[in-house]
Amino acid sequence: MELKRAMMALWKWWRLFSVAFLVVFISTIVFTFTQTPIYETNVRLIVSPSSVLMSDLNDLRSAVTALSAPVVTNTYAEISQSPSTVEKAWKQLDVKPQKTYLVISTVLQETTIVNITVSGPDPKLTRDLANAITDQTMMYVEGLTTVYNLTLLDPAVTPELPSKPAYLLNLVLGIIIGLMTGVILTFMAEYLTASADNKENE
Repeated sequence: MELKRAMMALWKWWRLFSVAFLVVFISTIVFTFTQTPIYETNVRLIVSPSSVLMSDLNDLRSAVTALSAPVVTNTYAEISQSPSTVEKAWKQLDVKPQKTYLVISTVLQETTIVNITVSGPDPKLTRDLANAITDQTMMYVEGLTTVYNLTLLDPAVTPELPSKPAYLLNLVLGIIIGLMTGVILTFMAEYLTASADNKENE
């Protein structure tokens, strides 16, 4: 019975339902497709004991033990995303620094792999910046210590599709929220109308 009443209310107020749905859905479309696309690329670097330690078993064992703790890899990750490293990368590209580009470096869990993620509005510049940051990081680490090597595992590639906005997800959410908004407004209109009719009959 309640389902029947709900369907009758939706049929009665279908114009209100349609308007509410279209307003929400069209707003979602406008919001989604007016956003600047953001592209994302990744570089992976691996931290390993230097070959100079291979002749000394004790030093090699100490280096491997130190790598089991996240201190070394986290330090290299911080170096790669430091403002000075990013600034040098922009200079390497001979491009003025742009605030729309974001650099985030993390260490993959239970590994000695440093993952550098760079995002920005231009896919090619995003790739070039990631590779330039890699170059600057490796140069800095080479002058820092001879105990560990920082080796390129996976270079940055040009992203083909934007990571943001999520077009399909936004449109699906727009449909769902539009339907919910239409239903809520329809039931509110039906409730207010029924309440007004009851007061007139009293």
